[in-house]
Amino acid sequence: MEFARGLTPHTVLILVDRPEKVVTMSALFSKMSYKVISAISLYDALKMIDQEMPHLIICDAIIPDGTAGNLYDRMQQQPLFKDIPVLVLVASKTKEQLNPLKGRKFAGFILGKFDGKSLSSKVKEILEGHGDVSPFFVSSEQCQLPEDCTLSVSAKVIGRVGDQMICQSESEVDAEAVLLCQPTDKAKGPALLKMGSNVHKSGALYNLFPMNVVRGSGRTWISTLPEINLDSVTAVSDGRRVMFYDPKPERFEAFKKILSGYDIELIYAGNLQSAAAMLVREVDGNLGCVYLDELPTNSSGIAIKEAIARISEKTRPPVIAGTTSLNSKSTREIRFLKKPFGLGMLVESMDQAIKSKTNFAEGASAGVSFEVQYQTPAKLLGLDETGGIVQLKFPVVVGSKHSLQHPGLNEMWGGSSDIRIISVIRMEESGNIWQAKFENLSAQGNKSRYWERLSKQIGLRMMGESA
Repeated sequence: MEFARGLTPHTVLILVDRPEKVVTMSALFSKMSYKVISAISLYDALKMIDQEMPHLIICDAIIPDGTAGNLYDRMQQQPLFKDIPVLVLVASKTKEQLNPLKGRKFAGFILGKFDGKSLSSKVKEILEGHGDVSPFFVSSEQCQLPEDCTLSVSAKVIGRVGDQMICQSESEVDAEAVLLCQPTDKAKGPALLKMGSNVHKSGALYNLFPMNVVRGSGRTWISTLPEINLDSVTAVSDGRRVMFYDPKPERFEAFKKILSGYDIELIYAGNLQSAAAMLVREVDGNLGCVYLDELPTNSSGIAIKEAIARISEKTRPPVIAGTTSLNSKSTREIRFLKKPFGLGMLVESMDQAIKSKTNFAEGASAGVSFEVQYQTPAKLLGLDETGGIVQLKFPVVVGSKHSLQHPGLNEMWGGSSDIRIISVIRMEESGNIWQAKFENLSAQGNKSRYWERLSKQIGLRMMGESA
């Protein structure tokens, strides 16, 4: 199977004895579009490997607290890491430098003084040896998974401007894509949309489609869409303030610091009583959403749920609740996130909740509002430690969020389907075939834990198929 060159972003871990070497190599590899991480010791490197699962490790033969041989041996003890290639920098052909390397299968060696050209050439050779995919990549065939799948994006039809149908969504659409627009209301027929464009206005994203090229039975309802004034559409709130209930203040402080980097301001509620009071106080304020950690089943938990339910749907902030309970089911009032979930999943959930508060100004009230999905068929080529690769007949936009519908894979993901496109490349030998690298949003955080769970699912599936 061939993959588009440069489709998979590679991560390189640098473990060397001097900081200045890290700076030089980082600049070199950043120009080659690699993500660079660094470690200052064997102990630090092992933590970084567990967190990031790099595609290549560049290591000095002698490091502050060990040798490249020690690193190799420790990695061989962990099945997830034993196939990560290690490139060793050997300063000189001395016994001290060479003895720790004997009897071990390193990916290569660079001898003598630092040479940027030789190093970059060797790194490129090693990474391209994986066939332009992650060293952890497993094909759909190996996973015993069918290739056919569907990428979909949730959107809301709001009207038309001139001869353009207007939808609101969280993802840009590519002008070359042909999308099946499937309304949630089954009484409305599907429509084939082409030549889409995008407009960012008042903190929201709108997709525009020319109505004269629409095909399918959906043309009937599209032709009756009311005219709206897009200039009158405004966001009710750009609030990035999130009320955060957690009985452990130190955990709140940790999340507050981390989430501030995502432009999310956390406001602390130390108990459910203060959380309920804040909800009442801020009901017409600027709360983007609410996060509640482990709602108890006692009277306090019941009281906060009742307080949320009493708030009108129009003014109620979206509520997210983290839980370890397998019986918790999401409702219109509360969306439950099953633990453990990664930081990426939490940020994504908060982003979606905050954006869901976007409404229309009074001047746009003549418009409509009903749910649809843009759908496009795809082929699942395989999976890796962050997500996987799909192949399509049309391009998708880098950074766009989709739902990947594939019964077998969604089951392996524990019911999750949310992905983000991180790279898209047209296959050189075919003008109408595109490959897209995606990240599973639930995989953000500790990559080894995600991949270990998924690898077990793949193994069980393969055993089941062969039985």
